[in-house]
Amino acid sequence: MLTAFSRAEVYTPRSPHKNQYYRCVEAHFEELEGTWEDRYQKEYGYWRPYVLDIIYKYLDCGDLYLGFARVKCDDCNHEYLLPFSCKRRHFCPSCHQKRVVEFGEFLCGEVLKQVPHRQWVFSIPKRLRLYFMYDRSLLAKLSRCAWKVLSVYLKQGVSLDDPKPGAVIAVQTFGDFLNSNPHLHIIATDGCFDQDDGLWLGPYRTLQSWKGCFAWRSSIC
Repeated sequence: MLTAFSRAEVYTPRSPHKNQYYRCVEAHFEELEGTWEDRYQKEYGYWRPYVLDIIYKYLDCGDLYLGFARVKCDDCNHEYLLPFSCKRRHFCPSCHQKRVVEFGEFLCGEVLKQVPHRQWVFSIPKRLRLYFMYDRSLLAKLSRCAWKVLSVYLKQGVSLDDPKPGAVIAVQTFGDFLNSNPHLHIIATDGCFDQDDGLWLGPYRTLQSWKGCFAWRSSIC
């Protein structure tokens, strides 16, 4: 009788200092900061102090000299050193991917009920996007406005006295070409809950239209 053994993976620590992205950031971020106002501010907004904080934390990410955790297996006593990470979104590819996976697992395991959901994308006209580049507090108001519109639509699709829709809203401030494009990604229940937590499905529609200052499109998920 043959027994198949799968070889355990060996942890290989990443070397951020060796990749081209890290070297590019390290060599040119000060030059970028110095020329931002003249060359890029009109198109991408002002240079926020928070950006510089993210860059410094990224440059320290994965550096054993700046702190680490010792990971040890209780069975075989094998151990290795795991350097601390910056935990920044988007700018650090490694940390961003971890956060995306962890957040997805959190939504599926702790937040979303096992009911049909629909993805919604809300965007705004180009002439209004300029205001969001200089006033980030408008993003919170954008989320509230979108949810007010969407919740009214979901409630009107069911015959209940006190319907309760559910949703998770994520803000994204850039487009496919890294241009300024504040918009919202929403995962919403495809209907509303009643007083006993039962879901009443709304009318099935695939929407893509304009209403006021919002454009939206939806897809089932």
